[in-house]
Amino acid sequence: MRSLRVLSRLLAYPSTESQEQISALKGVLIEDGFLKKKTCLKLVAFMDELAAADLMNAQEIYVETFDRGRAHSLHLFEHVHGESRFRGQAMLDLSDRYAEMGLKIGVGELPDYLPLFLEFISICEPQEGRETLAQATPVIATIGEKLRRKKSGYAHIFSAIVEISGAKLKNSDIKKAADKSPPEIKTLDELDEEWQEPEAFGSFGTKGPDCGTCGQMPLQRASQKPDMGVGQ
Repeated sequence: MRSLRVLSRLLAYPSTESQEQISALKGVLIEDGFLKKKTCLKLVAFMDELAAADLMNAQEIYVETFDRGRAHSLHLFEHVHGESRFRGQAMLDLSDRYAEMGLKIGVGELPDYLPLFLEFISICEPQEGRETLAQATPVIATIGEKLRRKKSGYAHIFSAIVEISGAKLKNSDIKKAADKSPPEIKTLDELDEEWQEPEAFGSFGTKGPDCGTCGQMPLQRASQKPDMGVGQ
């Protein structure tokens, strides 16, 4: 699905190249026709803003939105497993899925990085891809709801992902999950505390934080029944 590749590009760190590609990316979204008209119009308007924005300002907004604290982290397992030992196994399982599809992960990249995950879904068979994406959609929808509350234009990208997945979610469940979000980071000291490394074996055996959407995000085979715990 080319549309997912477009959404992946839009979630990458802004650059001169990405701004120059906006027109072509809009064309792909419109041609594919996976999005409802209302969703597409809002997303295209945001893309136009990105293309016209001062690059340094766009980059500052991006860092403020996704890199300052964990509330909107683009690493999906961060919202599910936190720093628990379960995250490591989930990473390995997802990496194996990528390898089977011939998708190579770059040095320093983590498999649960949302733009990379969308690239993976885009090369899967359509049905399997959507079913796999649907397993992650509760987490994605919750991030999107938190961005919507902050009036961030990036929320439109998350809405588009949810729509393409075809997942049936309850708005009330997503709002409850977003309500459980930790307080917004306001100072550098708070940021340091938020990302402080846990003690070596202090939480061994725990499942990590509850993002309100699920206890795990296994990203099973499409033939397996997903258990995301939201809107199922």
